[in-house]
Amino acid sequence: MFSVSRVWRAVSEAEVPLAVSALLWALLLFANSPLRSCRAASPIPANVRSAIDLGFQWLARQQKHDGGFPAMAQDQPAVTGLAVMAFLARGYTPAHGPHHRLIDHAVNWVLRQQQPDGYIAPPGGTMYDHGICTVMLDEVYGMVAPAQRRRVARALAKAIQLILSAQKIPRGPFAGGWRYQPNATDADISCTGWQLMALRGAADNGAAVPLAAIKDGIGFLLRDACPNGGFAYQPGGPPGPARTGTGVTALELLGQRNLPQALAGGDYLLAHPLRPGETFYYYAVYYCSQAANQLGGKYWRGIYPHIRRQLVRHQHAAGFWQPTDAIERQGGDVYATAMALLALCVPYHYLPLYQR
Repeated sequence: MFSVSRVWRAVSEAEVPLAVSALLWALLLFANSPLRSCRAASPIPANVRSAIDLGFQWLARQQKHDGGFPAMAQDQPAVTGLAVMAFLARGYTPAHGPHHRLIDHAVNWVLRQQQPDGYIAPPGGTMYDHGICTVMLDEVYGMVAPAQRRRVARALAKAIQLILSAQKIPRGPFAGGWRYQPNATDADISCTGWQLMALRGAADNGAAVPLAAIKDGIGFLLRDACPNGGFAYQPGGPPGPARTGTGVTALELLGQRNLPQALAGGDYLLAHPLRPGETFYYYAVYYCSQAANQLGGKYWRGIYPHIRRQLVRHQHAAGFWQPTDAIERQGGDVYATAMALLALCVPYHYLPLYQR
């Protein structure tokens, strides 16, 4: 099987034009598609595959007629972007196969949400909307039809420029990061993680992302690392599972492999296993699964099976997952289900951004 991550690294380093990148993306996606091979599915137990299939059946029924997925108005772009990413993580695409119309419809909905300045967020929305939707558009760029690809390329160019401009706002000790709004004067690891992954995805697609932006983002992440392991929401704060998963994942995806801070973050996650019902649980299952995949070895063996068992146990009979945390309830069942499916589908390795 081809290694998508290796080829994309070579593509971005060689500054291959986006059109050529898209062709390579399509060829690699087909080579790794479940329509082509079922090898990737073998590590996933039958009961987990059943849970995943049931989850996607439920999620597909939730799409609204306009293409979006239900959530509070200010969160709907982010929730819709996460739903699309979940389908992509299982190997579904917007051009062919099951759910392709659903995915294409949702991508079109997200494109319609972009404001003239490039911000993909509604009134009252945040950089969470923007970062998540930009990551999603990064991932679908090489999958959509040529006419749609031109629209996605234009949207991405504006979205990435907004991210880069927002990072330059003077933030003092928070320099290099991002916060809820583009003009904020502080930053947090959660918003920052999405923007950095959006930049990484754009670079994978051949965009010229300034190295200084990546270095500054890494600097902010490292200032969030806690002396005794784990990552804080902001420099000087206490560690937590969701923020630690974010910090480890972002550092690994930005090429900072096996840094002491990332390994200490992995050790923190091993020592603090997730518990259903805790704050930001579904956000944490997503990021901790990705972090465990990036670190591999004992971290993957110790973190992912625990998360997988919990998610299968707490899935509702209809196929969805339900958040209990007050803040996560704003995203609703679609948000929780998308995050759970993204976590469960990590072993399929279909999302290029998250490949090791």
